[in-house]
Amino acid sequence: MAFPKLVELQISQIHFHTPRSASNPVRLSSLLHWKTIQQILQFNAIQPCTKLLSVLENVDSFIDTHCHLDRMFKCFRKTNHSATLEQFLNDLREMSSTDLAGCVTVFCDPVDFDENLWSKILSTDGVFAAVGQHPKSVESFTDHTLSFIRQCMGGPRVCALGEIGLDYSVRCNKYRQQQVFRQLLCLAVSCGKPIVVHCREALKDCSAILLELVPKFWKIHLHCYTGKFAEIQDLLVNFPFLFIGITALVTYSSVPAQNMQETAKHIPLDRFLLETDGPYFMPKSLLKKGSFSIPSMVSLVAAEVAQIRGVDRRVILHYSRLNATCMYGIPMTYSWE
Repeated sequence: MAFPKLVELQISQIHFHTPRSASNPVRLSSLLHWKTIQQILQFNAIQPCTKLLSVLENVDSFIDTHCHLDRMFKCFRKTNHSATLEQFLNDLREMSSTDLAGCVTVFCDPVDFDENLWSKILSTDGVFAAVGQHPKSVESFTDHTLSFIRQCMGGPRVCALGEIGLDYSVRCNKYRQQQVFRQLLCLAVSCGKPIVVHCREALKDCSAILLELVPKFWKIHLHCYTGKFAEIQDLLVNFPFLFIGITALVTYSSVPAQNMQETAKHIPLDRFLLETDGPYFMPKSLLKKGSFSIPSMVSLVAAEVAQIRGVDRRVILHYSRLNATCMYGIPMTYSWE
């Protein structure tokens, strides 16, 4: 059975990480996402190629795997002082691309938790949540906070615990950050939840704690990784289901942005996630046109990654959607409506 056009495109344009030769042939498993291969194997040789093509081409939608809708709402109200949450969500839908399938909104400030806002946001189709404690605010973390996050893990739209981690980029109590990180990792594992990790200038300690407390095949989203790609290799090997988050920072030219571009170029296609971290990281091309980023802007991240890798944008969208489903268990049928 001949490969359809999109698969041929991927095979011809993907950056290979090992040299091709007769003694070192390229395996199909190195080119395609494991879920794609699983779907391919469901078809037998007598079925037309058009059906196989539909498996690959029906993934043009995308998911913003890391944003903060509660913080976006605060930004929205700076210029719309009397706006309600309903107005904000309606405007967000109107501003969003039809290709946006949904988002994972991250609540990481338990001390500012608003139950009414939480319930309204999570009643929106296509919106899922992660709940955690940001490392920069661990001084407010208490036993009550731990109990609160544990309770949140039972929510029907809560798909992960996070963001949590270590941040040494500012003056901080490293011991306290590590202590809270350990507690929340143990909670995530006991609840069976994927983990969203925030790590800034703390990769050595972060890696050591993950290796100590998290099972090998756990699902981990290393959010907005800005370190060097070479430094993340051990984690990628030790955690086969660890995904690297790429944000609109990739559109800039700073040193962290250059590191992210290097990661975007070399990361295996089944190991990355697209995110906005909205309201932060406005894409460079829109910097003067808006005050904060929104989930639909993740399409610009996809376009930048595609340009960096020299592949069609559909290839990046295909893998990013499947990777998001693999990481967070979000059904492919969900859409932002």
